[in-house]
Amino acid sequence: MAAGNLLIAQRRDQLTYARKRDGTYLPKVRVYQEGDYVYVRTASDCVAGSGLAMAVEPRVLRVVQARDNGTVLVVGRDGGKRLLNARNLTLCHNLNVDGEIDWSLAKPAEDFPCSVCQSALHWGELLLCDGCGLGYHLWCHQPPLSTVPAGNFICSSCKDKGVTAQAVDKR
Repeated sequence: MAAGNLLIAQRRDQLTYARKRDGTYLPKVRVYQEGDYVYVRTASDCVAGSGLAMAVEPRVLRVVQARDNGTVLVVGRDGGKRLLNARNLTLCHNLNVDGEIDWSLAKPAEDFPCSVCQSALHWGELLLCDGCGLGYHLWCHQPPLSTVPAGNFICSSCKDKGVTAQAVDKR
């Protein structure tokens, strides 16, 4: 009995591989829905040492919109959105995914300008105010800063308006 099942499985695999080689094999397309959690597949097909596990990026993304052209708009915990091909995604079956966006993980875009000098250069030294969302270079902020402050950053204009770190944390 077991030998018969093995022969059936081998024949099925032979036919599948033959169809893959001649181009007649069409894999089933996964349709993603809004709210699904997905991983992005990496360039390698499988994890080293395992023929079964797929290599994926370590972060889980949430599907925002699935489009008819085969692309999927996804958002990460940092609030960053990406448009990806559905073929490069795989469904996440983890039930303990935290779907909340953590804005502390957000990074400014490389072309995000400083609100004082309007320069997008030196974006690595650009601080985003947690009160108003404007960007300031360390040296453009009044008073100028020598180091990145620990915790929340509140610009001087927000401080003048009475915005506090505690009020920002409550949001």
